[in-house]
Amino acid sequence: MLDHTLLVNVWFVLWCVIWAIYLMVDSFSLGAGLLAPFLPKTDNQLSQMVKSVGPFWGGNQVWLILAAGGTFAAFPLIFSKMFTFLYLPMMLLLIGLVLRGICIEFIYADDNKTLQKVFKYGWFAGSLIITAVLGVAFTNFFRGLMIEANYEYVGTLLGLFNVYALLGALLFVLFFVTSAAFWLAHKTAGELSTTASKWGKYFSIGVAAVALIYILGLFNTDGFAVNYNSFQVLYAVPLIAVIFALATIALAHLKGQTHPIYPFFTNLGTIFFGAATGVVTLYPCILKSAINPDFGISIFDAASGQLTLSLMLYGALVFVPIVIVYQLWSYTKFKDKIN
Repeated sequence: MLDHTLLVNVWFVLWCVIWAIYLMVDSFSLGAGLLAPFLPKTDNQLSQMVKSVGPFWGGNQVWLILAAGGTFAAFPLIFSKMFTFLYLPMMLLLIGLVLRGICIEFIYADDNKTLQKVFKYGWFAGSLIITAVLGVAFTNFFRGLMIEANYEYVGTLLGLFNVYALLGALLFVLFFVTSAAFWLAHKTAGELSTTASKWGKYFSIGVAAVALIYILGLFNTDGFAVNYNSFQVLYAVPLIAVIFALATIALAHLKGQTHPIYPFFTNLGTIFFGAATGVVTLYPCILKSAINPDFGISIFDAASGQLTLSLMLYGALVFVPIVIVYQLWSYTKFKDKIN
């Protein structure tokens, strides 16, 4: 059996990777919901948008379930404190997930145009709630929560939605609509594809601008750069994120119309390394304290026992590849354009 300390570190890395994968793969389906009231000019174009994400959004959401389940099983103390400290954002997230799923599945269940419009805006609302909550939550994780000794949260619910957290929500919105724009440009044909590609060019510039402000703000946060200064090679992570963001802008203007899948993938790279930029500072505390670094909840204090982590690791080695293979199959099966 592997050493407990090693298992805890392995599960921290897995936890981070699973969250990053979720943010990447669900970005275009959430972004499509955010664009639903604005991008399509006709009912047919809206139908194209729904069909472009229909076969994928449920599978993408599996990664969120894996992330939540992994947190519960590997770091139960973290899981319990998250629902204590962030119960309102967590409830909003659940509401958004339910609302989005219902609206995608039922938007064309009836020919009633009024109902279709209701479901369209419901899809938008659900996607916006999910995106905003993720942006607010991760920003608070990266900057630290108002945690005192004995893991007591002394902040307010309103304090979670501070200006910087709202900037994080805006950044997530821009990330996701950029992914959606280039995904739609790739998956659809005709006017919708052309319009989506044009919008993607502007969104990619917005991502770079807001991300720069966001990252500079993070590095000006007390205690954020401790791990970076201890291991300066880690500064390569935000640098790679910047390179991917600039590559997205360049490819959006050079290949956005003919090969929109190129800026789509570079935007996913920006999301991955952008998330990694924040995650680097979390170790060894997933829930950092903004009051005193010693008050944060360490992964070693929050982790399950050696046997539990070992069994979970074996399970992950079996089931995570199955999820990956299934998703690769689904993307291959539904690879054709929608017209």
